[in-house]
Amino acid sequence: MKLNRGTKQNHNMKEKILLASIDLMRKNGINNTSLADIAREVNISKGTLYYHYSSKDDIIFDIADNHLNIISKALLDCLGKVNSDFTTEEFVVIILKNISDIEGTGRIHMYLLCEAIIGNEALRERIGVKYIEWRSAVENQIASIIDNKSDARAASFLLMSIVDGLVVQGILKAEKIPYSEIARFLIDYSNKIKTTSK
Repeated sequence: MKLNRGTKQNHNMKEKILLASIDLMRKNGINNTSLADIAREVNISKGTLYYHYSSKDDIIFDIADNHLNIISKALLDCLGKVNSDFTTEEFVVIILKNISDIEGTGRIHMYLLCEAIIGNEALRERIGVKYIEWRSAVENQIASIIDNKSDARAASFLLMSIVDGLVVQGILKAEKIPYSEIARFLIDYSNKIKTTSK
């Protein structure tokens, strides 16, 4: 389908508004970014902004959808690199490193999660659906490479929780995250529990 000139201009303006909104929210947080700030950043009137987005929530939803799609693509690309020849440790390292290290999205991810947690119910539902998709994809991939398939579900929940924690640590930049050591520990600990429970 070919866009007419007006539709292209509208699309370009929406994209400018979204990019400016992401930059401002990344710097100032969601609550400290107003529609007036966004309009000023894009160099448009508030009326023009309202033509494209009727509320700040509409902008947040578009940012969230865009952000969640970026992470989904990164997760699927990451899982696509994994094959049955990989050891469990190699798989864990790939997930931890690649998903927690998605460039430029960590801070906005945390802001969106906070917004969802403190009361934006529609955003919480959108993010919740994506988390279920991500965790299910991880579970399916884990099930394809480990012997005990019944452990895949629990492992997928644990891995997703660890990734969220690593995103927070990455944002804080307190210290370099030792992905290989974490993966080795998780595998060794898991094996140790299996051995002692027999």
